[in-house]
Amino acid sequence: MSLQRLIPSPTTGSLAVPSPRRFWWLRLASSSGRNPQHTLHERALARRSDFIAWLALGLLGAVVIISPIAIGDVHALLVYIGFVLGLVGVIALNRIGRVYLAGALLVTFISAAILAYMVSSPLGLTLGQLPNYDMLAVGVVVAATVLPRWAAFVVAALNSVAIIVDYLVQPHNLNLIVDADLYPSPLVQTLSLVSRPIAFEFLLAVVAYLWARGMERAIERAEQSDEIAALKQRELENARALQEGARYLHQTLNQWAQGNLRPRVPAMPEESLQQVGDDLNQFIGRFSTYLQADFQLRRADAEMQRLAEALHSYAQGRPTVWPAPTGTPVDQVIEALRPLIPDASGRPRDDHWPG
Repeated sequence: MSLQRLIPSPTTGSLAVPSPRRFWWLRLASSSGRNPQHTLHERALARRSDFIAWLALGLLGAVVIISPIAIGDVHALLVYIGFVLGLVGVIALNRIGRVYLAGALLVTFISAAILAYMVSSPLGLTLGQLPNYDMLAVGVVVAATVLPRWAAFVVAALNSVAIIVDYLVQPHNLNLIVDADLYPSPLVQTLSLVSRPIAFEFLLAVVAYLWARGMERAIERAEQSDEIAALKQRELENARALQEGARYLHQTLNQWAQGNLRPRVPAMPEESLQQVGDDLNQFIGRFSTYLQADFQLRRADAEMQRLAEALHSYAQGRPTVWPAPTGTPVDQVIEALRPLIPDASGRPRDDHWPG
């Protein structure tokens, strides 16, 4: 069990997980793969960056689909070109991590493109163009998705002002003027035609706000559950590391207690235990000479006691068991006594002496 696998990263505080391979468009247009995602805010920002990248791709596809409208219409073509260039700028800002600025510009370009297309029409404001006001609500949904969710109401209010100004300022086409005859007065016509898209703006702002809030809370709960599970896993791994480290310490200390001072505490799977192991290794390295000398002295003292007991037994004529060699200085004393103690025949003991 390695230290790297058990100890959380000091930066992330979580176990290392290999990153999944990302779609090529996200690698090109989003900054989520290059920015840190350690906190809930950073992960939310990464999701917004991905949303902007996908929305930009979808809007580019929509421009391609409706591009035949610009055939023969120079004004519409200029609006399309400006919108595409604006999307390129949004993608560039999103790629370098300016997510909120990119999201705000994306919403602005959507509304601006719709209004510019209507204003650039040489026919003026026609009945057929009035449904284009409803398309401004797309910016409300986009704002709730890629910006703080309260931005949906800000965009709805700005779009409502733009609708009122455009309706009052832009010249009306003849079919819109004739349509006024169907209402009691021009004021009633204005209120009827303008109030519907404005009400739609705010209705969609409420729905988008509630949808964004529910989605964010669900994601936060899921991420908190993942963090709790990861924390439990880290605690379990740390407990296992402590148990393994304690076993290493026990084995090494047991060897030292038996007089074998050569083993050292191995690399520990936990940082705090590693510090303890290093301190113990440093201690035993400094004092092993003194401890070894004390151990040898104790062994020699025990062997001297055995030799003294053997000499007492021999002096009293009892059967004597002479100590066997143990590698201590007492062995030299026993060897010196060998020729001085005769056997039963009176000859020095050469054959029956231990060792």
